[in-house]
Amino acid sequence: MKEYKLVYLNKGLKVSREKDLEQAQDVINEYIAEGWELQQIISPNDIMGALVGVFYKE
Repeated sequence: MKEYKLVYLNKGLKVSREKDLEQAQDVINEYIAEGWELQQIISPNDIMGALVGVFYKE
């Protein structure tokens, strides 16, 4: 049975998109190190701007 987790990948407001992506990459690497697998990244819309990662582990 798979366990799923939704995670905000870029918490807080950053000055640049590069900083958002750096933070998202760090969060992804943390969860992968804990045994989670990244299934999907949900892109932000124009209003919200938050990246959400869908992780799972069996």
